[in-house]
Amino acid sequence: MPQPSNDPSELIASIIALLRPQAIFSKLVTGAGKWAVRYARYDDPGFCLLLDGSCFLDVDGLAPAELEEGDFVLLPEVPGFTLGSERAARPKHVDPQRSGELRHGSQAAPPEMRMLAGYFRFDRANAKLLGKLLPAVVHVRGKDPSAARLRRVVELIVDEADTARAGRDLILERLVEVLLVEALRALPASAGKPDRGLLAGLADPALAAPLRSIHSDVARRWTVAELARSAGMSRAVFAERFTRQVGLPPMQYLLEWRMAIARDLLRRERPPLAEVAERVGYQSASAFSTAFTRITGRSPSDFGRASA
Repeated sequence: MPQPSNDPSELIASIIALLRPQAIFSKLVTGAGKWAVRYARYDDPGFCLLLDGSCFLDVDGLAPAELEEGDFVLLPEVPGFTLGSERAARPKHVDPQRSGELRHGSQAAPPEMRMLAGYFRFDRANAKLLGKLLPAVVHVRGKDPSAARLRRVVELIVDEADTARAGRDLILERLVEVLLVEALRALPASAGKPDRGLLAGLADPALAAPLRSIHSDVARRWTVAELARSAGMSRAVFAERFTRQVGLPPMQYLLEWRMAIARDLLRRERPPLAEVAERVGYQSASAFSTAFTRITGRSPSDFGRASA
């Protein structure tokens, strides 16, 4: 059996690598005077880097936050949110996918706030995995040492997205992966222990080892009892704690991860079905096909054809 890695960044990177960014949209957003804008929910992950000034970010279902110069924010799934110079301002609705530079508030006054903002369009087959396993918001303060690294990566993304140079798509894919890993690596220092998700599980000493074991050998016929023993807990206590911390029961987490790998294999490599089944822990192609169809709503062959 492969030895599980002790580096949580490797597990995070393994999930992010399945997302395969297909497009990156970015723009400069400025504001002056009194202003507020309202964005409707959209499922693509969004980000912003505050270059100058400050503003308030009020994400639906979360506590409002004041953003200051140098702050970086990542929303793995973007719910509705309001952005403004002050919380009391009445918001104006804005199309989140509108292109070009955006100016909020006074059009004539010099900008008091400037930010780089944008969103990623990921491979839809596995994009939902990001929202299930990662925090609802990642806020890295400008004073955090990681913020300077994030700023450099964002600037590289914006520069590359605005060009038509050879290898642009490949470079953007790698830069987005680096950005996400850097942001998640900075999270514990910026916001304390996450409440739920993969990072919360990795931060729990008892759950970190079972999580690493699952990821290091996804094809193994894991049982809750075996994973519980590696955590030094009873089966019932382990299952409850894993579900509470990670957000999914242990076997459901394993199933989601297996299906994510299978979707990626079917989309990119298209090996024989029996090989896919073996690589994600199923003893037969028929057993894998039944599980895949139940989880995704279509057969592996239908999925492969649709991805061609």
